Formats: sequence, C-alpha cells, structure tokens
Amino acid sequence: MLHKIAPIDSNKLLPNENMKISPDYLESFIINLKNNGYKFISIDELINHLKNHTLQKKSICITIDDGYKDNLTYGFNIFKKHKIPFCIYTCASFLERKANMWWFGLEDYLLQHSNIFFNNEKIQLNTKNEKNIAFLKIRDYLISKINEYENAKNAMQEMGIDYDADKYNDLALSYDDIEFMLNDKDNLMTLGHHTYSHPIFNNINDEVIKNDITKANDIFNNHFGFIPKHFAYPFGGKIEVSKKHFELIESLGFCSATTTRHGSIFDKHSKYLYALPRIFLKDNFDMNTIFDFRKKQVVSD
Repeated sequence: MLHKIAPIDSNKLLPNENMKISPDYLESFIINLKNNGYKFISIDELINHLKNHTLQKKSICITIDDGYKDNLTYGFNIFKKHKIPFCIYTCASFLERKANMWWFGLEDYLLQHSNIFFNNEKIQLNTKNEKNIAFLKIRDYLISKINEYENAKNAMQEMGIDYDADKYNDLALSYDDIEFMLNDKDNLMTLGHHTYSHPIFNNINDEVIKNDITKANDIFNNHFGFIPKHFAYPFGGKIEVSKKHFELIESLGFCSATTTRHGSIFDKHSKYLYALPRIFLKDNFDMNTIFDFRKKQVVSD
C-alpha cells in the first residue's frame, strides 16, 4: 500500500511526509525484490489466483490510495521502466476537483504559526516536534468529526483556520492523467474505487455509504465508460470498518476490497476477498516484516 510518491520534504510535517515513498526508494525496492525472485502481479491476477488457489510465494501486488498527481509525475515512469502493474484506488472527488485535503491545510496552518488555541488551550509551536504533535492531536479531532467530507473543513473553520480547499486541487490526478495511464500500451494501471468523498464508514449509515459510492460510480462511468471493480476502504482500520461493511461492498458487486490492516495475503484469503490486508510501504521499509509469522492471522471481522 502506497499513497504519495514524491521526494521527502524536510520542511514539512512528519505525519504527512510519512504518507510518501521517495521515487529513489521505490525504484530500489522494486529492483531489490526482482533480484530476489519476487514477481509483481496486478490486482486482477491476485484475485484470480486467490479464487483458483494458485497464488505463488514471492508475489507482490502494488496498490496506491487516493489518487495523487505525484503517482503520475514520479511513480508512473518507474512502474513503466520496470513493467510493474499497479492499482490506483481513486477518490472521485479528487478527479472532480472537489476534494477536501484538509490534512494539507492543517499542516500549512501549523507551519505558519508559533502558537495556536485548541479546545481552549494554548499550544506552543516553536519547534518542528511541537508542530508534529499538534498536527496529530488536531487530526484525531477532525477525523472524529468526519461524516461527510465537508465536515472536517467546517470543523477547521470553527477553530479559526482559514482554509481554501481549492488551493490543493493540483495535488490530485485529473481525468486526463488517468486516461493517459490507462491508455498506455503496457497496460500496467488498474483504476480502483475509493468512494467519492473518502468517508469513515463506521461514522455513517449504510444508505449514506451507498449514496457516496453511487455518486462515484456515475463519475467513473461517465468519464471512463466503466465502474472500477476493485475497492479500497477509506480509513480501512479495525475501528473504521467492520464485517457489515465487507458484506455491503460485496453486495454492491465489487470483486475485491482492501483494508489498511497490516498483513500479508495467504491462500485462506480466498474466503475473505472483501477484507484483504496490506502492508504500508515507505522509505527504509524492512522487507523481513512482510513474512512476520505474527501477521499470518486472516482478517474476517
């Protein structure tokens, strides 16, 4: 699981920078695995292997969440150079230029201030570490307010944070960007589904979830002529999604769904195609953790 592919910026805050993998490290990771006998497979191949019980050891499937522009700017040429299939689970609101990337707005706000008031408490922001701590504290608060994607923005405004969501639109992939990668002759990209607004499922009811997904379906179908069949849960941890959501996504006709729960894929996951775990890839990733025996538990609820 990746999110952003871009050079690490030491002037930015760690919580956002930790969502990146640098292009140099991504390429070295790919080369290292290829040299050690690993095979990169597409999400379609992964699911077909699970269904047919033919999944081989040393198989790697690259998935990328959200749909950031840097996936094309820095990532695509690396994938193309090494013939690596990849799936980008894309938020339709990113494509529509209506995404609310409040995490970047919060970061910029903290970087621009030496102190702030939060929950009637004055917080000093004299050091980068103090800003990192404040970011995590406020991020947790904002996430608790997310039911629909505008809510975090509203909460930021209530805190006095002057936040212009349009400022960050260029950080997202466009329709043309997606079409460029989909139409490449090497056919490496799979377009995945990541909802419209990136909501937290456990904070909203099933009808709201269905409406959000349907809204994204219409956008995908209108612009690309198809609806992506592979799904990734926004905020896909144990406290954000549960068994009822796995059943819901299956009922909506998707072929698979990935979580953010940590773990490798095993043959037993053929019974849990809508609760697939992933391993978060970032700079200095320890390959030994992929096959950590403590992570062999199959997620089922």
